[in-house]
Amino acid sequence: MKEEKTNAKKKSLYYALLAVGVLLLAAATVLTVYFVSNDTGRPVLDADGDTTIDDDDEDDGQNEDDATLGEAAYAAPIDYEEFARAYDTVYVNATTDFIYRHKAVDFAAEEGAPVYAMADGVVLTVSLSEELGNLISIDHGDGLVTIYRFVEPVSGLEEGDAVTRGQQIAAVAAAYGTEAADGTHLHFEVEQDGVSVDPMEYLEPASDEK
Repeated sequence: MKEEKTNAKKKSLYYALLAVGVLLLAAATVLTVYFVSNDTGRPVLDADGDTTIDDDDEDDGQNEDDATLGEAAYAAPIDYEEFARAYDTVYVNATTDFIYRHKAVDFAAEEGAPVYAMADGVVLTVSLSEELGNLISIDHGDGLVTIYRFVEPVSGLEEGDAVTRGQQIAAVAAAYGTEAADGTHLHFEVEQDGVSVDPMEYLEPASDEK
């Protein structure tokens, strides 16, 4: 009889310890889920019950914003202070006497001034023409194409070459061709999905970085 009571006590103690173990495991699981959830940026309550913000998370977000804003998405095709002729202006061509809408931006520049790729891309065209002006076009993907006219391409530049943002692709040529009377300049065009757009929509942020 005495032995049966002892066994009963041992069983009771065993089940009690087992129950305590289960409760501790459940508590640990709840705490783990709680802290992991708070690491994703959810509000945390301090000792007074007020909402606090994780300083590390806040700093990380700020750093990401700085990295995004620290570098313009596009590079200006030439070092400039202002442009000589704005986009979509009525243009009286002093060389040909034609009158038309000028679907480009002209940057006045000295002969030999470096010309840069506006963004990463692949060279579509390297065309040499004494009448129309030497031309380089670059495909930047997503339907975006840039065109650089009245330039001397750098040695070895060919169609299919990969170029990077800000890489020199040419130099401003001597005045010649259909815009010879305008003096030395870079004639710069931008097309989106085959439609001409104002280059300054892309270049103003780049200019702000200068």
